Amino acid sequence: MAAAEPYATLRETISFEGVGLHTGEICRVAVHPVSEVRLPCGISFRKGATVFPARWDHVVDTTRATVLGDGATRISTVEHLMAALWITGITHCEIEVLQGDEIPILDGSALPFVEALQAVKSTVDALTPSHSPTAWARGVGAHGGAPLHLQARHADRYLGLALGGDALFGYIDFAEPLGVQAGAFALSAVADQIAPARTFGFLREVEALRQRGLALGGALDNALVIGETGYHNPARFEDEPLRHKLLDVLGDLYLCGARLTSFTLVAIKPGHALNVQLAQQVARAWLAED
Repeated sequence: MAAAEPYATLRETISFEGVGLHTGEICRVAVHPVSEVRLPCGISFRKGATVFPARWDHVVDTTRATVLGDGATRISTVEHLMAALWITGITHCEIEVLQGDEIPILDGSALPFVEALQAVKSTVDALTPSHSPTAWARGVGAHGGAPLHLQARHADRYLGLALGGDALFGYIDFAEPLGVQAGAFALSAVADQIAPARTFGFLREVEALRQRGLALGGALDNALVIGETGYHNPARFEDEPLRHKLLDVLGDLYLCGARLTSFTLVAIKPGHALNVQLAQQVARAWLAED
């Protein structure tokens, strides 16, 4: 059963500043606490006067990153911060983009976000619900009286989600020298086993990406680079690319609008578009139940 944990926000505002992975520009964001339980989605983004929920129906692009937007406003590379919010159990906050159009990449992983958020996390017993909690907000563990199993597929890519359990299963298959990586991880261990895994890229792709206006801020201090014979800079894990792919799934899945707390996920060659498709399915299944 997907039991919902207590709502959580922050005791105080915290800020992050650094280069944007794709824009190469300095980006600055602030994560603010909120004083009211907003349902069904308690996480929102703000840029200037524009505010919108951190939700699948505000995804406007999934090319090498997850980009949220509303009208002319676009905020790129949200997945690592969203994963950190899921890992730390923060369900309610406002993410304000103060400079740039992207969440800063920091060291390429979710770990700096996790450490900072965990230090200021606060349960929200004192928050005032905006309306009565619904089945969606509580985290229903069954759909139509039966366990909920959802799938998203595209060619040889696959994501499967079953409510209940405590496991992430991942599989990726790239050309050599990376090759096949596969493994299983406990949800309860993601802060140590998944959060530190950095974004990665292949040296042979760098020039083509930059010609497309992507990876302009990528560097050896914020990405694991893969050369012709293997890792170009030291890896944190032997299978760091696989773990980072699972990190992206967790961040994108949080865009369903509620924090899943107990599930089994199978990810075969996942990518942002497929991740968001699964988040959409979760949201629609639960909203249909409400």
